[in-house]
Amino acid sequence: MQKANIVVALLLFAVGSVVFYESVRLGYGWDPSGPQAGFFPFVLAVGTMVCTAIIAIKGIRGYKKGTEKRLIPEGGLKPILWVLVPSAGMILLTSLIGLHLAALCFLVFYMRVVGKIGWVTVVLVSVLIPMSLYFLFDKFFLIPLPQGVYGGKILFF
Repeated sequence: MQKANIVVALLLFAVGSVVFYESVRLGYGWDPSGPQAGFFPFVLAVGTMVCTAIIAIKGIRGYKKGTEKRLIPEGGLKPILWVLVPSAGMILLTSLIGLHLAALCFLVFYMRVVGKIGWVTVVLVSVLIPMSLYFLFDKFFLIPLPQGVYGGKILFF
């Protein structure tokens, strides 16, 4: 666990350093018209770098003491995979059949297989949620959601 904390803290520190550098390049001060372009990214970068440095230092101290715990406890990988694999499948399906149909497939699988929910609820939720998304974004807000290679408008109008 400590190794993971240290690695993530160092990666986030690196991201904060890049943002810090770019915000200094853009100008992070305050001029007569208000904050310059890099002011808010500068503040966020400094906060990120300070917090991640603290986490890394605590992780290194804890690692030296030998209080190392496993990142994933025994038997903890299965629940993670029950979320990760269907989510990755939905991403793949979205690129093929579009977001609406992929959401329908994801909801059916996740509610029925993982959640063991009854078919009536599964069908109602799995159809109504994607349909609501379609009408809200595609028709009302006129924001087209991903349609996929084969087009996701098969299900709706």
